[in-house]
Amino acid sequence: MIFSLLIAVAAAVGLFSWDRWLRYDDAAEFQGSWQAHGTTGVVVIDGERINLTDDVAYSYRIDPMAKTVSFSFGSLEGQGRYRFSLDRSQLVITEGAGYSWLSTLIDDIGWMADQLTRFVQGQPQVEALPGDGVTVLDRLSSDATAAQGDGTLAQEEPAADAGGKSDGAAADDVAGANDVAEVGGANDASGADGDLAEGVAEASAARADDAQGALGAPSASGAPSASDTPGASDETSDAAL
Repeated sequence: MIFSLLIAVAAAVGLFSWDRWLRYDDAAEFQGSWQAHGTTGVVVIDGERINLTDDVAYSYRIDPMAKTVSFSFGSLEGQGRYRFSLDRSQLVITEGAGYSWLSTLIDDIGWMADQLTRFVQGQPQVEALPGDGVTVLDRLSSDATAAQGDGTLAQEEPAADAGGKSDGAAADDVAGANDVAEVGGANDASGADGDLAEGVAEASAARADDAQGALGAPSASGAPSASDTPGASDETSDAAL
């Protein structure tokens, strides 16, 4: 009886260790296109940087044995722990300075036990939610990434006027507005104190604002409206008087 129990425990430990440290290459799994959970913001991670926007990127380094991550933006630095979902389709980064090889191991043993219990009982898995110091990223498939890329390019096509001609002036105005927004929003997207979760949230919000502004900026003729032209309203009022 005791011998059988020891064999079962050894098998469980061996399976857990294989799944945790040997089954996957975390450095490779980290890389790719991810979507910030609950938003349309896309985060692209390569072998060295977490790219929030074209102008904002965190340098990072992971410790696959301890399951910890450290990152920096300029002179700002942060650290925390990471965990993949069982199907590796979701990445959760929890920021904090107190994580170690032992602490993440204990946390993950409890997490795996809960996941296994829910699976056996047919219960849904607990959904990871972003919050203060918690970044949740959903992996984008290659098809989804390509589709999103096509949509982005489509929004950047020059608008056509009523005569069917390409309105180059309107396209230039939109591009200039986007450039100004990117330069002005770079510091905001980084997070005030280098906080990764805050940076992801702000970058997602900035993208949403830019997309809304780009779609509504040009008029049908490509010329700015009176309300968009500084001083236009005052001039009109003076003329009326």
